[in-house]
Amino acid sequence: MGVLWKVRGGNRDGALKRMTRAMHLMTEQTTLTLKNDLSELERVMSFVSDLCVRNSIPPETEYDLNLALDELITNVAKHAYPKGEEHHFTLQITVNHEEFLARIEDDGVEFNPTAHPLPDLDAPLEERKEGGLGIYLVRQIMTSVEYQRVAGKNVVTLRKKLA
Repeated sequence: MGVLWKVRGGNRDGALKRMTRAMHLMTEQTTLTLKNDLSELERVMSFVSDLCVRNSIPPETEYDLNLALDELITNVAKHAYPKGEEHHFTLQITVNHEEFLARIEDDGVEFNPTAHPLPDLDAPLEERKEGGLGIYLVRQIMTSVEYQRVAGKNVVTLRKKLA
């Protein structure tokens, strides 16, 4: 595929620099509606992988993003709706050259991951309480994890600096 260049004064390099700068300022935003079913993880991971390729996000960062999203989406699917009925929730992802932002919004049981106690990593394995390690990892690998309860919904926002 070719690109037709018509640049005043023949300053192709300047035009390339301006175009590259404009591309870096672009923001991509998508909202996925998900069921509270673990099978949705495959769709999310595939979407994040494609997004990372399009935005030149390195594989190490892609791994972190997928780990964090896997943990929080799994928590919604397994724990937000204790009666087991099917529900839908949203995952909104926004990415630009500086930051990856994911916002998960569900109408399930109230759960604030930022208030979850840190696991006792020094305790022997047999004495540790079950649960909490995944949330701990999310809080370690993301730049920030924020929580709000708004109009009966859990809203968790994950941020990861890219630049």
